[in-house]
Amino acid sequence: MSMKPIVLAMLICDYYYRDIHTGKSILSGTFSSINSAGFPSKHGNCAVYIALTDVAADSQAQLIFRKESGTFSMSMPPWEVKRSDNRRAVVEIGGNINGLPLPEEGEYEFVLLWNGMEIAHRRMTAVRIGMEPELGQNPLEDYSLL
Repeated sequence: MSMKPIVLAMLICDYYYRDIHTGKSILSGTFSSINSAGFPSKHGNCAVYIALTDVAADSQAQLIFRKESGTFSMSMPPWEVKRSDNRRAVVEIGGNINGLPLPEEGEYEFVLLWNGMEIAHRRMTAVRIGMEPELGQNPLEDYSLL
């Protein structure tokens, strides 16, 4: 039986990259819901950042993006994660996803698999939004204090 690591963080954001000079992970624009005027749609760019500790052995991590209580599921390419000499070390992984498919509105989740075993989930909601009403269409605007 393989030991599973401790997941310290799992964030969804617009962009992720690792600074080559400092080694620091740079995250931009964290979010937990995506608005769309219609479905199916594709979200232009998003990224998932994961911080782990207690990585006991070289292992494979993989993200699955799926609709909760639905049939849609998409597997991301796996990462080969190397153990550190110090199990207290924080191991950071992440990647950008261009054109995340959203077949319908509702609840989705990113699932982190560790050697094929689900060890963490990060939920995200896809919300249908209407177009903004024209000025004067909202009765509350007529009584606003300027």
